Amino acid sequence: MHWVRSGIFFIIAFCTAVLSYAEPGYCFFNSRECEDWQDSVHAERLPDSLRVTLQQKIESDTGLIFWGNAYAEYLANVAYHNKIDFWSTEKISREQKSEFFLWHDKQHDLSLRKLDSIPSDLKDAYIKANNTTLYGLLKVKYQIDKVYDRKTRSWNDPEKGYDTLTRFHLIHQGPIIETNPPKLLAEISLEGEVSKLKRIYFEDGHSRIIENSEFKSLESIAKQQGSYLPNHYILETHKNMSPIYKTQIMEALVKGDKDAIRENTAKLDTFLVHADKLFFYSSPSNLNCNTKRLLSAYLGTFEDYAGCNYYTSPYVDDEEATIHAMLQDSLRAMYRSGELENALLDRSSSDRAFWRILAASLTTSDQNDLNALIKANEDSVKKIEQWNFITTNFYVDYGVGWNIQIGMGGGLSLGFGDAFSYDFDNHPTFDITLEFFYKKLGGGYNMRNLHSKTFDDNKFQSLVLIDLYAGYRTFVTSYVENRIYLGPTILISDLQEKDVAEPLKTHGGVGLHCGTAFDFYFSKYKDDGQLRLGLRLFASVSNYYTDIVKDSDGGIFSVTFTPLLQFYDRSKKKYGEAH
Repeated sequence: MHWVRSGIFFIIAFCTAVLSYAEPGYCFFNSRECEDWQDSVHAERLPDSLRVTLQQKIESDTGLIFWGNAYAEYLANVAYHNKIDFWSTEKISREQKSEFFLWHDKQHDLSLRKLDSIPSDLKDAYIKANNTTLYGLLKVKYQIDKVYDRKTRSWNDPEKGYDTLTRFHLIHQGPIIETNPPKLLAEISLEGEVSKLKRIYFEDGHSRIIENSEFKSLESIAKQQGSYLPNHYILETHKNMSPIYKTQIMEALVKGDKDAIRENTAKLDTFLVHADKLFFYSSPSNLNCNTKRLLSAYLGTFEDYAGCNYYTSPYVDDEEATIHAMLQDSLRAMYRSGELENALLDRSSSDRAFWRILAASLTTSDQNDLNALIKANEDSVKKIEQWNFITTNFYVDYGVGWNIQIGMGGGLSLGFGDAFSYDFDNHPTFDITLEFFYKKLGGGYNMRNLHSKTFDDNKFQSLVLIDLYAGYRTFVTSYVENRIYLGPTILISDLQEKDVAEPLKTHGGVGLHCGTAFDFYFSKYKDDGQLRLGLRLFASVSNYYTDIVKDSDGGIFSVTFTPLLQFYDRSKKKYGEAH
């Protein structure tokens, strides 16, 4: 059950944190930075009637005041909308469970009855907001470090045996309906936002985080606004107008009414300015950079927003997703009909090239065509912001990251120098290849096995060449690669007699070889990497020396054809970067 309890506590904490502003944030919990942020959120949105400093609260409070840590544990909770419920049956008593049910049912039934007496838009807002509703029974255990003495106005150690305290809280967090006049409120509960970080606790609230060093200079902290936070407070929620203005923009796009688009865009901007620091259950949102960029082209202002990020993630709401799709269709049509070029006649060559590429990105599904267009306009886009935006967001090309080649094949070898007299080319060459490359550089292992013609009373020479090499990939296309190699060769030469397994004489040595390979593959590179089958034409030259046959020396030229299996991964290339 521990993972269930942990998951529910996270949901509760997350809901508490994001029920806030037009621009909600996110941070990792159980950290000083995160809790400072949450404290700031709650302190800023507190109603004026509840704003007191910590010093004022200490002077006016009549209950127990102490400084220490708090450890919270949910014994029961029910989340209204998503139907998550949890009961700690081992720790909750029958009386506590009964009390919780009575309280929960009363609160829940009252809300349902009020739904019939409020306007439909308010009813819809309440239903949508219920994904943040929580009913909970919370057990909080406090570790007390110091207790406040009102008579002496000092902080003293707790009496022996009174250094811990346990409290139980019935928590409701979420929307509240008020019928006279009809409006939607939000009840915020902070009991669940306790942590191992130290605070000053009252029966109905707590301070912001006050660690050891801060506690020593408490007077300066206690006088700051927002240093005290009540356990409960009520906020009036505001209507999120951004989906409404976006819907009106969408309707104006259907009609082609550019004046109405400008008007509602201005209204959206004005609303967002006033919405800052207000409370909403659904956070107001502006049009993102992608949509603004297309909208400016549609309206003919051509504010390129090149300094604005390009988003590949989904849009924040359905209205904007529709607006964006409609603007894409419009810009695509403007580009194909030539209307976009006409609208850009009085713009700079840089602007014309920038918007030409942006519009082309909507009309082509072939990335190679788009890359070619970007390259063709390299000298036309003069503004560095525009060029960086294009090459970062629209130019997509891949080079080889790492690759492994494995193969076995065969071919022919030709000796030269003294080795020529032993006619190695009359017998097939067996070839084994294994190599690893990262981008252009790599290395590997190649083994060749060959035999000479029979000579001198049915004797022949058996030769094994083991090439250990470093390599360099000179070029790569979708289907063909070339590599060059250089490295030492281990030579093992045996003088053998026909039909006799054991060699008459063996000699080993080290030589040098160089070579080149052309790899032809039956499938082209894919962006996400894969394995593919190919055929290698490998040509190499190795020097040759052995003392088993008249101290011969010279060289061996080999040509082999090797079926290859290539495992590879691809790396995204920046514009102008060679792989």
